Order: sequence, then C-alpha cells, then structure tokens
Amino acid sequence: MTLNEVFDTCKDLELRHAKLYANLSLILGELDVRAATFWENMSTQEWHHFIMVDFGRSICEKTVDLDQIVEGLPNLNLDQIFEILERNEKRVFTEELDLNDGFEIAIELEGTESDSLYIYLTSIVIDSINEGNQPYLMERLQKIEKEMVSHHTELIDATKKLSRNPDLVRKANALLHH
Repeated sequence: MTLNEVFDTCKDLELRHAKLYANLSLILGELDVRAATFWENMSTQEWHHFIMVDFGRSICEKTVDLDQIVEGLPNLNLDQIFEILERNEKRVFTEELDLNDGFEIAIELEGTESDSLYIYLTSIVIDSINEGNQPYLMERLQKIEKEMVSHHTELIDATKKLSRNPDLVRKANALLHH
C-alpha cells in the first residue's frame, strides 16, 4: 500500500464515520435531545479527523514521496473494518434504532483498529513537520491527538448517562484499554 493510498483509506473511514454519526443524531435526536447533541459532536470530531488527514497529506507532499510503499503500517484488517462500517451504515438506514443500538454501533466502530491508521498517519505527519522545520504546526496536531482520547471518554460518559446499559458501559470502557 502506498502512502497516498493510506491517506485515501483513512479519509474515507473518517468521512464515513462522520456521516454515520450525523445520521444517528438525526434518527436518535427525536428520542432525546441530549443524544442529538452527543451524536452531532461525535460527527464533528470525525469530520475534524477527516480534515486533519487531508491537511496532513498537504504537509507530507512537501517532504515525503506519497507514492512510496509504506513500512511499519499497523497490522490492520482493513476488509474487516470496512465490513463493520458497511454493516452499520446499512443498519442505520434499514432498522428502527433506539439509543442502545446507537451506542452499540458507536462502540463497535470505535473498537475497530481504524484509529490505528489515523495514529500511524499522525506519526508520518509529525516526522514531515520536523523535517520541514515547521514546529508551529505541532500544536495543532497535539490538540487533535488530545481530542482522540476525549472522543472515547465522551462515548463512555454518554453511554453511562443516556444508555444506562451495564453491558454497553463495560464495552465502552474497554475502548480505553484497546
């Protein structure tokens, strides 16, 4: 896989996550306004990840050959990640969902290794920033890395508050140890 393909794959994953969470906001927001706000925030965070990946590609274009075959890519089962995403996208449009279903979907998506791809690209971008001597860009990356952790924490908190399902709360908590 080339670095360009990794960027494209990651952008696709982040955009599809953002759209799925936006749809959950529309669907589940009717059940609870707090749920609408939560899913909207999740969607916005995924959208920010999408923008960051695109921004990162722009940074890397100046210092890295994007057509190079990548080495050190995390051991990911991309087929499985896309299968889980596709199954849940279909679910959102074909099933009658409740709040627990929404949290189940989010926990499953966030439990995939797709974040590993994002983190891998972040490390490439950091190397490119250092090589290009652009330390002012590092602050922006560090902010986004902090958001990645809070993303899972917010999912756990919302699962506790809105779902109150002990099994889902346990599964959400497991994301921090993933």
